[in-house]
Amino acid sequence: MTDIALGEIIARKDNYLGLSSAEAKRRLAEFGFNSRPAVKEMTWLKRLWHIFSEPMMLLILTVAAVYFVIGENFEGFIVLLSIVPIGLIEFFQEHRTDEAIKILDKMMVDHCQVYRDGQLLKIEGKYLVPGDLVHLVAGDKIPADGFLLSSPGLQIDESVLTGESVTVIKAEVMGRPVELVEQNKLWQGTLIAQGEGKMLVTKTGGETAYGRLGNLLEKIKTEKTPLQKKIERLVRGVAVLAVIAAVLVALLLAWSRGLVAGLLGGLTMAMSLVPEEFPVVFSVFLIMGVWRLAGRSAMVRQMQMVETLGSATVICTDKTGTLTEGRMSLEKVYFNEKIYDLKKQGRPENFSFLITTALLSLERIASDPLEVEVQRYAGALKINLEDFYVGHRLLKDAPFSAKTKMVHHLWQDAAGECAQYSAGAPESILDICNLSPRQKEEGVKAFESLAKEGYRLIGVAKKTCAGSDAVSSSGAEFVGLLAMSDPPRVGVKEAIATCQQAGIKVIMVTGDNKLTARNIAESIGLKHQDEIFNGDDLEKMSPEELKQVVMSGNIFARVKPEQKFLIVKTLKEAGEVVAMTGDGVNDAPALKSADIGIAMGQKGTEVARAAAGIVLLDDNFSTIVEAVKEGRRIYDNLRKAFVFLFSFHLPIVGLAVLPLFFGEELVFLPVHVIFLELFCDPAAVLGFERERARRGLMEDPPRSVSEPLINPRLWGRILIQGLGILAVSFGFYYYFGLRGGNIELGRTLAFASLVFSQTLLIILTREWSQIKTNFLLTLIALLTFVVLILILTVPILRQIFFFTPINLIQAVWLVAAPFLIMSTISLFVLKKR
Repeated sequence: MTDIALGEIIARKDNYLGLSSAEAKRRLAEFGFNSRPAVKEMTWLKRLWHIFSEPMMLLILTVAAVYFVIGENFEGFIVLLSIVPIGLIEFFQEHRTDEAIKILDKMMVDHCQVYRDGQLLKIEGKYLVPGDLVHLVAGDKIPADGFLLSSPGLQIDESVLTGESVTVIKAEVMGRPVELVEQNKLWQGTLIAQGEGKMLVTKTGGETAYGRLGNLLEKIKTEKTPLQKKIERLVRGVAVLAVIAAVLVALLLAWSRGLVAGLLGGLTMAMSLVPEEFPVVFSVFLIMGVWRLAGRSAMVRQMQMVETLGSATVICTDKTGTLTEGRMSLEKVYFNEKIYDLKKQGRPENFSFLITTALLSLERIASDPLEVEVQRYAGALKINLEDFYVGHRLLKDAPFSAKTKMVHHLWQDAAGECAQYSAGAPESILDICNLSPRQKEEGVKAFESLAKEGYRLIGVAKKTCAGSDAVSSSGAEFVGLLAMSDPPRVGVKEAIATCQQAGIKVIMVTGDNKLTARNIAESIGLKHQDEIFNGDDLEKMSPEELKQVVMSGNIFARVKPEQKFLIVKTLKEAGEVVAMTGDGVNDAPALKSADIGIAMGQKGTEVARAAAGIVLLDDNFSTIVEAVKEGRRIYDNLRKAFVFLFSFHLPIVGLAVLPLFFGEELVFLPVHVIFLELFCDPAAVLGFERERARRGLMEDPPRSVSEPLINPRLWGRILIQGLGILAVSFGFYYYFGLRGGNIELGRTLAFASLVFSQTLLIILTREWSQIKTNFLLTLIALLTFVVLILILTVPILRQIFFFTPINLIQAVWLVAAPFLIMSTISLFVLKKR
């Protein structure tokens, strides 16, 4: 609507009866439905094609094709099946944005009462247009954005949009010149907690706050996690080397032994080198991490988030319902001209009088958290609310007025005596009371002192009157002030300390005021600078100033939804790995944009849960610390698994290449490679996933996003372990096969020494505390050794693997040589660690 049209309506607001049906129809054609345009969804076939055409997927499909080419159909099917969970993960990850947007659209569909042709009608919310006059009553959901045109007093629960649990008092728009302020504005999706009124619709559909949030969600693209990018780079690099090595081996063998031998040798080399198990290993680790976190009240909707949490450098968190409990707590009172701390000093004499006055001053049906807390405290004083209200009869009710900021009730007690009970803003209550200048000055000092501590204050007063008296705004007896706070959640202080010890910066991003935000920050031990910035400050900053403030600040107050998204975006552009927690609709864009979106499961909105990658079922900030620890543990153990895989692949490659220099064929045939990769590798990897978190894990600073998955130190360890195993295995092949002239015996002892070295690598390169706490990994190592013995001793298995029997002396050497080499290597590795 134009400012001119809006001004004209406000000028005659008492006589404004809404639009005619014809005008509403014309405006509907002009502005469209009060819903966002339907988003064209990607078909499931197109989405699957997009997923399976990625380089990593093509690599796995190529490996499966290799198996089918050499006639190993069973192994080919196994590899194809291994990509199913990976594909499903990406499929549902991309589908997540559509779900969040659909939920937003559902939330916008509702019915409302609107004036058309001067009559009050009930219509579907999507048919609202700018200029409509909507009648609102307690319990209604506001169907569009607009202004409060007329009302004796309206209280709005805006927590679904702002995250704040405290209801907001709205005031009607006053005459001309028109000055529209925050107290006049009404937002789509928020709830009427108390009162009634008439609303003028000014924005509908995609122009509303909800609509803009939906549009913002559509524009946010889901990025791959840092670890996904690292593994892709690693796989891509190894794959290139594998192809080059396979082609060279194929050409060399084809030149010396013929085309068939060259093709078979090249394919075997490719199977030995191509790291098709890497993405599978990654998925297994994440699946198990999801399972563990589910047992700790954290539901992971996007598996990659588990690991990414381990590299988080910043956690941006909402205050209300996340760091705090989202409820009011009565902590201090000003009574009998003195401030009492109820937790430290206890209750003052005749304290029940203050509470009963508050009960009769406020609404009997508690909807505001403040009213709920007063009734809860009354219960703590053994006041039976049902009996208490039965003993009083309500004579008159003056609802809360935005102008006076007070509410009044006239009650008659069982003795027939009548009194007016009033509650409201402290300054308003003090003004209507009979107080001496000194008493009023003391009351104002108490009010200002408690306000500076971040408390929400309410004053209560009482006035004796006759049952026929009208509500009076003077001559009342001042009773006292109630000071309430939203207490921090249990365990939050310890969780904040752990995050800060781990080098993770915690930023409070809240819609509350600076004073309350600072008070909460200090109560939970959140480190912060003296200067606190609010949303208005951020709007005035240049991009450079914004970056500097966001990187240095820890508390941002009175922040709007778009600014939360902007803060996350700025942090990400600065290279931070950002986790964002939240529960309101306003948090959805920031949750979706962050590297790790964490929504609250109990108090969180459906939109927030749909946009997030992790949902905390217990709404406990402390659970985030456990999730961070789990993410770090996964990364640590994933590194161990990859070090093991490379250490094991290196001797396989060496055994494939070295015989070529002696004019011999490859040591291992496809059946050997299949056994090593489909039995030994995955089995050991499952065991590494169970490794407990190492000591001091949460004392390390967050790892750099640019740090490679396998750093130079780990590559050195891989070379030492891999070359050690290669020396043992090729030593057996050279002595018994090349020098002794018995290639089958050389292959048998080389394969057996390789597998036995693997079991020793698992056991000897780990500390005793790790061995005794990870029974599964030890069991896998022993089981592998048992299977090896069966292969060497059972004739039919020896035949399948093209092996020959070994004698006792050879068996002794088979055990002694690997044990000696691996023991020496393990001492070096443990010492370096």
